[in-house]
Amino acid sequence: MKSKDHFKLSKKIESFDTFSEILSYRANISPEKIFLIEDDKVLTYKKFNSLVDSCCFYFEKNGVAPGNVISVILRNSVDYLIIYFAAIRSRLIINPFPYHTSANEVIQKAQDINPEIIFCHNHHFKSLSESKYKTINLDKIGDESFSIYLEGFKNKSYSIIPIIDNQVAVYYYSSGTTGGPKIIEYTHKSMVSGQATMVRAGFSKLNSVHLCVLPLGHTASLRYTVKQCICTGSTIVLYESFWKLRSNLWSEVEKHKATFIEIVPSILIAILNTPYKDFNKKQVDSISFIGCGSAFLPKNLQDSFEKKFGIKIANLYGLSETGATHFDDPSQDSWKSGSIGKPFDIVECKIFSDSGEEVKDGSDGEIGIKGPGLFKGYLNNAKLYKKCFHKEFFMTGDIGRRDKQGNYYYTDRKKDLIIKGGINIVPSHIEEVLQSYSFVKEAAVIGVPDMLLGETIKCFLIPKNGIKIDVDKIRNYCKDKLGDLKTPTTFEFVDSLPKGPSGKILKRELRLFSAKV
Repeated sequence: MKSKDHFKLSKKIESFDTFSEILSYRANISPEKIFLIEDDKVLTYKKFNSLVDSCCFYFEKNGVAPGNVISVILRNSVDYLIIYFAAIRSRLIINPFPYHTSANEVIQKAQDINPEIIFCHNHHFKSLSESKYKTINLDKIGDESFSIYLEGFKNKSYSIIPIIDNQVAVYYYSSGTTGGPKIIEYTHKSMVSGQATMVRAGFSKLNSVHLCVLPLGHTASLRYTVKQCICTGSTIVLYESFWKLRSNLWSEVEKHKATFIEIVPSILIAILNTPYKDFNKKQVDSISFIGCGSAFLPKNLQDSFEKKFGIKIANLYGLSETGATHFDDPSQDSWKSGSIGKPFDIVECKIFSDSGEEVKDGSDGEIGIKGPGLFKGYLNNAKLYKKCFHKEFFMTGDIGRRDKQGNYYYTDRKKDLIIKGGINIVPSHIEEVLQSYSFVKEAAVIGVPDMLLGETIKCFLIPKNGIKIDVDKIRNYCKDKLGDLKTPTTFEFVDSLPKGPSGKILKRELRLFSAKV
């Protein structure tokens, strides 16, 4: 819940040029405050800031100069965060890869940005070290750990170089859910603006505790957890992955008195399907809400989660290109599940028809975003960047609507629409019905070519606990809920669904698979 302190803090944040200065500011006013807990390692803001300075000197020794690119493919660790913020402080451009990315894919994508160094762990080192790129294995640096190794570079505070207007801080690869990946240029200015507006909205409590369970290569973990904690003087409890934490989630919440966790829908489904036999709602009294984003979040999942655990799920919306754009604030008395809430105060949002006109409230259209939190461009692809805008609004490729109260709703990806017999059908509506069927764990719906109707509907289903689902029964269930037009023609049962680094189901892979069958 926002307060005068949030507003005052947001103005201070906006006075800085880059996020590195925000970190230094926090270290100066809260030096002994615990910034990060990782297993048995505890770092104060002062200590972490000092390690970031040391890493800047380490970069200098390795010949990395302002404007150079470094790539990282690292598991969740304090080392990742030291390198990330040192790159920002050194005015390098950091290029994060999700940890599950193969070494071959890293090498292929690195050709577009030519990094000075690729930082990795043992898992990727052998293959990466055989490439033309200088590769540093953090598992093999020094006698103990990278953070201890950096003690050898301890020096006075690093002298920060002034930035140029709209200078790029990060190269993100988009997850490519509807096409090939693109390199997103994200600036220092956009990063600062995006965090300031979140603070002003009261997204995070001051002096709170966030559990970080998503991969740090995923934009959401940096956006909603790490940077928000630095802004608000809060503490991060860092885990290597949710899947190692899964069975102990609520005991960890209770232990650390956590106030916030950011997850994705696939993790929400996993939590709902985990038998927490000793769970009691007193364990989670400290939690304000849980954030969930990066993919369509069915309303029934939000409601089921709140009913089972007594915790509200905020449906968070934003793209790598836009940063966080909307806040579904569960602290509001008028809050209801199902929407993505209202835009942050730096964001202008409109819904456009296929003809490019703004639609009336209640009508579906493509979501357009305008504001200082937007990205700068697609690297070496000015034509595509220009094509993505309409009337100065970045066209997200997402379908949504706004109600009369000003709440927005994310419906689906525009390119995921199924056109059957000339009728537009939203896959997420069908997926929500399928996931409400008692024996279905997860569902994905695509359109497949049909000579008569243009497209018909195919669904991929993961049954719960290996249960054999009767096709006729689930088809009749769909007909009852959806009618004949929207009932899937084909049902396919699978053990898993292809997903990108942020947990999004890669429907293009399902389409390719279906085309080969």
